[in-house]
Amino acid sequence: MKLRTISISAMALLLAAASLTPAFAQGRQMQMTDEQKYLDAMHRNITSDKLFGYVEQLSDSTLEGRLAGSPGMAKAVSIVENYYREWGLKPAGDNGSYIQEFPHPCVEVFPGSTIDILFPVYGQKRKDTVWISKSYPWADGWFAGGMTGNGDITADIVYAGFGVTAPELGYDDYAGIDVRGKIVLVEGETPNTSRDNDTLAMWYNHTLHQTKLNNAVAHGAIGLLYLWVPGPNAPYNEGFVYAHVTDTVVNDIFRGTGRTYAETVKKIYETKKPQSFHTGKKAHIRMNATYNPDATGKNIVGIVEGSDPVLKNEYVIISAHLDHLGMIPYHIAGANDNNASSAALLGAAEALAKSQVKPKRTVVFLSLDGEEAGLTGSTYYTTHPLFPKEKVKAVINLEQVGAGEMLSASYPYNFPDLPKYTQQANDKYVHRILFQRESHYVTRPRTDGVVFMKAGYPVLDIRAAGSGGYYHHPKDNPSSINPEILQSATEWLYWTAIMIANE
Repeated sequence: MKLRTISISAMALLLAAASLTPAFAQGRQMQMTDEQKYLDAMHRNITSDKLFGYVEQLSDSTLEGRLAGSPGMAKAVSIVENYYREWGLKPAGDNGSYIQEFPHPCVEVFPGSTIDILFPVYGQKRKDTVWISKSYPWADGWFAGGMTGNGDITADIVYAGFGVTAPELGYDDYAGIDVRGKIVLVEGETPNTSRDNDTLAMWYNHTLHQTKLNNAVAHGAIGLLYLWVPGPNAPYNEGFVYAHVTDTVVNDIFRGTGRTYAETVKKIYETKKPQSFHTGKKAHIRMNATYNPDATGKNIVGIVEGSDPVLKNEYVIISAHLDHLGMIPYHIAGANDNNASSAALLGAAEALAKSQVKPKRTVVFLSLDGEEAGLTGSTYYTTHPLFPKEKVKAVINLEQVGAGEMLSASYPYNFPDLPKYTQQANDKYVHRILFQRESHYVTRPRTDGVVFMKAGYPVLDIRAAGSGGYYHHPKDNPSSINPEILQSATEWLYWTAIMIANE
């Protein structure tokens, strides 16, 4: 009797459960809000492991540092393009493709490139002078100039301060020195110390690699040692060779001159007068480089189409540059700059593409080329837009989101409503320390976001902040990435884009 009672009770429960399950499941489905659907897509597709996997994939040495226009960059473009296709993003590039192509000549630098400094040891007569050569290791001493010419030169070194000729500002580092047939040593930025916007604007052009390099060539120099971080954003001058050097090399060049580098720069800042001089040293620069004038850059463009029949014709653009420095002449992965941002873009793209609900406005995923080469991909896009500018509600540009513990956003002063989205997204879903600031960005554009700002787009230029991370250095590899901040930044991006697209 007892067994029979249990069987009947169990059967009753099973029957009750069976009768309730469909209704329960249906009710649960009906109760799932849009927010819950977005959350579901986020949790399934935006994970630290998956994001870090993208960083590792794009940092692989077979991509050769992703120099714009190079075969290595072509491999990186294919990776992103294939992900867009796999997840069902609609192509929005040229001729029904994912690609927006533009001219982008490039220089590939190969092993066999070297830098030596020659130090004189004087005998009793000048003809008895012996030159002692010191070689410097790559990375700790030098990097190849990204647009260097091919060549092998040995010449006297002339220190030319900031390499600036600015008659309109009453300043000329080349005044009173002859650099014809010489190698000039210059440094980044300018002698200006004012942060006033108008003053910064006057000096802006003289901060650029392009200006410094062309100025050295115009004064007859045959080579350049540049105390600044490496980058390919300079013009190509046939036969003109140059390299970026570290403090180690510069201090050696100053040794025995009766001056120190630090004191010399300090004097320039204090007096606003050049301190250029012949150093008495020579440099031997050997660059094994090949120039490709017919190379092309490739922006990659895919969209998640909006769900609203009217608002889908308005756009939220998410951008991040895919390129890096290439081989100079050895591999620099660029894991944080900017593979972490590319990973965040891919994470948000997959989550939105696979979400059960789509935002009202169309979300554009724009993987940019040529940022390191002088913001060429974003410049090309803003002059050849694929979507009407007046229909773009915001551009969210990502830069270095893989290192640190905090989040940061900059926005144009004339779009003061933008930060409410990043603030709300962080407050509700991410919960990181967040710094926000408005900016006029009148000078020194260093990110693609600033290019969009200058073109009149409403822009959120976002990044991670805090400790860790390396800039244009071999240590910027996957081991420098903080997967937790990368996931937070991606979730922050995801919700910010959704909020703007749904408003």
